[in-house]
Amino acid sequence: MEQTLLDMINQIGKYCRSEKMTLSVAESVTSGCLQFLFSQGDKCSIYYQGGISLYNNYQKNRLFGISTLLTQPNNGVSPKVSELLAKGANAHFETNIGIGITGFAHRDPAYEVKDPYCYIAIALDDQIVYTVQVETNSDNMEENQIYFASKCISGLLTVLKKLKQVV
Repeated sequence: MEQTLLDMINQIGKYCRSEKMTLSVAESVTSGCLQFLFSQGDKCSIYYQGGISLYNNYQKNRLFGISTLLTQPNNGVSPKVSELLAKGANAHFETNIGIGITGFAHRDPAYEVKDPYCYIAIALDDQIVYTVQVETNSDNMEENQIYFASKCISGLLTVLKKLKQVV
């Protein structure tokens, strides 16, 4: 793993431990990358509660109750779905910080996806504090998934720095 990414994860962990906050993820497009990355942090079992991969719309509906009205038109890829995933992670894992991510890691003509993109949302308890769209023009699905996961981590660090200076 890239040292800079591990450094960011460790800064997030230090903040969570000092503030007695917990973290969970609900990921679709990254399919477990975030779960792996957070498990690499120092003392991660103190704050990182776990994650879930909801890779298809059936699971988004069945496990998180996300309506098919939200998922059918765009294969479950929208800012709203990422926000529901973030809030759902907090609810299911009883955490303070939830990350939700959904997107397309490859070009998909069926959904008119010319370049891969994702939506990332971060919830603090029940409040969405961050939503962003991230794009790439790479054809490499694996690289795109890792890139999107790294953008989640840097986005979370930005949010936490706004709450309190992370050292």
